[in-house]
Amino acid sequence: FGENLQFMYDKQRVESSAGGRDMLEEVIKMTPNVKIYNPNVEGGFSGYDQTLVQHDAYNVIGYANRIQNFNYNKRFMASVYASYEIIKDLELRSTFGLNSGNWLNTNLTLKSDMTPKPLSNTTLSNSTNTFTSWTWENRLTYHKVLGDHDLSVMGAYTAEDYLIKSFNASGSDIQTETNDVLGQTSTGFAVGGSEQESSRISYLGRLMYSYKGRYLLTANFRRDGSSKFGPGNKWGNFPSASLAWRISDESFLKDINQISNLKLRVSYGINGNDNPVSPYSYISGLSGSQDYVFNGTKYPGVSVTQFNNADLTWETSKQFDAGLDLGLFKGALSVTMDYYKKNTIDMLLHVPLPGSTGNSGTIAKNLGTLLNRGFEFVATVNKNIGELNMSVSANLSTVHNEVTDLQNHPIVTGTTEPGNATRTDKGYPVGEFYGYHMLGVFPDQAAINAYTYNGNLIQPDAQPGDIKWADLNNDGVINSDDQYFMGSPIPTLLYGLTADFAYKGFDLSLFFQGVHGNKIFAEMVAWTQGMQNNFNVGTDALNRWTPQNTITDIPRAVRNDPNQNILRVSDRYIKDGSYLRLKNVVLGYTIPKNLTDKMKLSKIRVYVTGRNLLTFTKYPFYDPEIGSGAIGTGDANSTNTARGIDNGYYPQARTMIMGIQLDF
Repeated sequence: FGENLQFMYDKQRVESSAGGRDMLEEVIKMTPNVKIYNPNVEGGFSGYDQTLVQHDAYNVIGYANRIQNFNYNKRFMASVYASYEIIKDLELRSTFGLNSGNWLNTNLTLKSDMTPKPLSNTTLSNSTNTFTSWTWENRLTYHKVLGDHDLSVMGAYTAEDYLIKSFNASGSDIQTETNDVLGQTSTGFAVGGSEQESSRISYLGRLMYSYKGRYLLTANFRRDGSSKFGPGNKWGNFPSASLAWRISDESFLKDINQISNLKLRVSYGINGNDNPVSPYSYISGLSGSQDYVFNGTKYPGVSVTQFNNADLTWETSKQFDAGLDLGLFKGALSVTMDYYKKNTIDMLLHVPLPGSTGNSGTIAKNLGTLLNRGFEFVATVNKNIGELNMSVSANLSTVHNEVTDLQNHPIVTGTTEPGNATRTDKGYPVGEFYGYHMLGVFPDQAAINAYTYNGNLIQPDAQPGDIKWADLNNDGVINSDDQYFMGSPIPTLLYGLTADFAYKGFDLSLFFQGVHGNKIFAEMVAWTQGMQNNFNVGTDALNRWTPQNTITDIPRAVRNDPNQNILRVSDRYIKDGSYLRLKNVVLGYTIPKNLTDKMKLSKIRVYVTGRNLLTFTKYPFYDPEIGSGAIGTGDANSTNTARGIDNGYYPQARTMIMGIQLDF
């Protein structure tokens, strides 16, 4: 028997925002010559007269100081196990794991006179999430070796449960700025809370057989049940099997000393997934405070605010894999190669509801099929040259992602300032960018007059300096039928390199990581080249179209954007997201042992670590390493269909760490 205990605590200052825009966006949009501080107003930070600047971007420094937003996170993890050999070769092992935590957010907003968005009152809010999850696994294993035969049979039962409770409270009017206790608020009281629970039960079986360590068979079967699905849909059956042949053990390769390992592998399996949906997704959600009027009298009411789908069931993936393991020169070079093909059916997706339902949210559905296929390659070299020891490992993966069926229900999402930027549809990757094609900027009226179809102007309302849009369907009109798939946020190639060197007392470790073939929807183009309002813009706007600067790809400055130069989703926003980044570097030195022995220490090592030191990319903005979950992408359930959107994604920091490691 044994146990493992861990406890973690951290405190984090959280970015604050107001008016629906995050700070990075406000930094770009705010008037740059506004003073930061003003000791003559409450709070000590400057604002400005909105009627003079004609915009409402706020004082970012003031907000960062006057909104004290913190997260306090505590987490406890424990696991205990016991194993017992019932009879020879038959073992029972039971493991119980507990994971619990508490996340507390406190937001103290201090009253400040920062026009045009003053913080009109001192407010305090506390919200807490407490979660508890446990897993109990019981596994019975029989292992027997008879001559050249090695047999292992396993049966298991697992149960797991996840419970999260949230509570929030807020109030206003605190008399002092140093008091952040809810009991000291005097007005504006509000409380709320929620609770969610989900559970799974699984039955597992596994057979492993090996003959002479040369021919290997593994067969698995599992039956999983999830509380996230309704009656009749809770259970799924998921088998898998694999075969391997260690060719290097065959007699016809015994005399080839250069080959130390050669193994062929093939596998096929079915997996189930319930993660994309939350608990109770098969039950309609009701909300109170939905008041209504009947015969002139107001009544309290309850209304459906979350639509259900009682037919939800497991998302299923069927995956085939064929691979080769190769070892050469007594392990000096090892290579692993794989080809995989994964078909996902009954995908769990959140589909936007039509406006006719009276709800602007989404509904979860088992919808369509998805194909992923590609190659994976890993090569490792280990070499000793005198006192220099080195190990270099490189990996490369290709990805082909394609929706093969969506039952004529394309998903349009990815909220940006110009509009919804992604479309998931049959024949294309998940969440590909979808919009209009920009042909350039009209340099003059003659260019507008020359852009015709059957003698009629295609853009009759355009002015010199407006964007020339492509009439992709060749009907003489620019409308939604002229949109096209502009590129995918999913890389076609992922690669990395890890290198470790040791020489005498010095050690050096390098980690490079990169992607290729993906696109980024840079909403920041709208912020830095907008000019349809009075927000500050970037230096790119200096190259905008003017009567004196007619050869440019940046349109004119015009109020309210009549040609939709900015407020139209187009490939003007599409940028190359490929990059290669030096993610981590560690350089260390271990003091010679004869010196540490005198200090009664086992080891002293000094080191310096650098993170994100170098990035090679053509992406013009702050950080190309953008995935799903960037801010502002709309419905929280749409992150898989709205990834790769840079709408104020906070860039990763370049970090230097120095330390000393002492072993006693």
